[in-house]
Amino acid sequence: MRELYDATVLTPLRVARSGGYIDWSSQPSLFKQYPEFLYRVGFDTHEELSPLGLARCVTFEGSVGGKPYLRLNTPSAGNLHPVELYVQVRGIKGMLSGIYHLDALKGELVLIRECGAEGLEHFVGMETRFEGFIFVVSVVPFRSEWKYGHRAWRYCYMDAGHQIGALCAAMDVHGLDTVLLDDVDFPGLNHMMGFKQQEFVCSVMAVGKAGEKPAKLPKAPLMQVAPTDYDESDGVVPGWIVQHHPVGRTLPPRMRSTDATLQRARRSARVFAGKAMRAEAFERIMHTLTRTPEWLNAYAIVLRNDRAPAGLYRGGEQLKAGDFAETAASMLVDQRFVANAEIVMVLSSAQYDADLQMASAAFAHGLSLDAAALGVGYTAIGAFYDKKLQTFLETPEHILYVGVFGLER
Repeated sequence: MRELYDATVLTPLRVARSGGYIDWSSQPSLFKQYPEFLYRVGFDTHEELSPLGLARCVTFEGSVGGKPYLRLNTPSAGNLHPVELYVQVRGIKGMLSGIYHLDALKGELVLIRECGAEGLEHFVGMETRFEGFIFVVSVVPFRSEWKYGHRAWRYCYMDAGHQIGALCAAMDVHGLDTVLLDDVDFPGLNHMMGFKQQEFVCSVMAVGKAGEKPAKLPKAPLMQVAPTDYDESDGVVPGWIVQHHPVGRTLPPRMRSTDATLQRARRSARVFAGKAMRAEAFERIMHTLTRTPEWLNAYAIVLRNDRAPAGLYRGGEQLKAGDFAETAASMLVDQRFVANAEIVMVLSSAQYDADLQMASAAFAHGLSLDAAALGVGYTAIGAFYDKKLQTFLETPEHILYVGVFGLER
C-alpha cells in the first residue's frame, strides 16, 4: 500500500499542475436515484426507522450559481459526497422486509427488492436470517474523481469513514449497538447489489440479532442503476479499489452520546474566531487525542489557548514549542482560515490501507460531535502536503487524516 500512498500525496508541484478552471455545470449528480415506480417509505412513518434518517440526512439547502447546493450531516471533500448507503431490513412491524436504498435527498427508504428467505446474509458471513438492519456503505469514485483526480481514492474512504461514524452515532442515540462485519465477500456483494464498475461496497455493519431460520442466496442480482448521470473515469481509482478493497476490521471507539438535534445540525466550520475555547472543551479534545486506538497516533498542533503553550503535542506531551499558525495553514495547502483555529489534529499510522483511512475518519467524526456538544466548531481537511506534515511531525508514518477545531465566528 506504500505505492498507493505515494501515488496520492499532494506536493506543491502537483497542486499547481492540477489547478485550473472547474466547470461546475458539468458536475456529476450527487445522489443516486432509483426509479419512481419503486415503493418508498419515509423515515418518520415508523419509530424504528428514526435512526436511519439520522444516519444520513440533508442539513442545509441553498443554491450556488443557480444550482442547488446541499450539505449532509457527513462532511465531504469538496461537498461531493461519493458515498451511498443501503440497508436490509427484517423484523420491523408493519415494514416490508427487503433491501432498501437510503435516499437522503427525499428523506425516505426506497425498496429495491423484498426479501423472504433470500437476503444478503450469505455475502456477509451469516447462515441464518438476521433480524434488524444490515447496512451496506458504498463509494462512487467518479463523484470525487471529477474534481480531485486520483487523490479521490483517499477522499472516497475518508467520506465513507465519516458515514460510518455518523451511522454509529445515530444508532448510539437510540441505544443500539453497531457491529462491523469482517467476513464479507466484497466481489460477490458488489455483484449482488448491481454495482458494476461505478460503485463499490466498502463496509458492512449490522444492528440486531441473528435469527434461527436459514437464509438463502438470492437467485439474481438487484437492478442496476447508475449512481451518477454520467461517468468519465479513467479507470485508475476504480482499479485501485478493486485491487485494494477493505476487509472491514476496525470500528471507531464509542464516543459520548449526542442528541439527534445536534447530529442533524452538524456542519463544517469554515470561519474561525481566533479565540480560545472553554477549558472544558480544550481539555476533553486533548484528552481524547491521548486515548486513540493502538493502531492510530494523534498529534495536536495547538495554535492558541489560555491554559497550554502553543506548540506540537503528542500523548499529552509537548514536542515543539512555538506559534505554528501560519506553518499549519501552509502545510494544509495554504488554507488561510486554519490560522484562526485552535487545534489542528493530525492522525497517522505506520500502516496504510482503506480500513485505516475509513476508521481514522470515523474516529474523527465521533470526536467532532463531542466537540459540537461543547460549542466547538470542526472541519475535516482533505488537502494537505503529506511530506511537509511528515517533516514537521518528524515521523515517517502515513498521514491518514487532518481536522481542525476552534470557535466559529
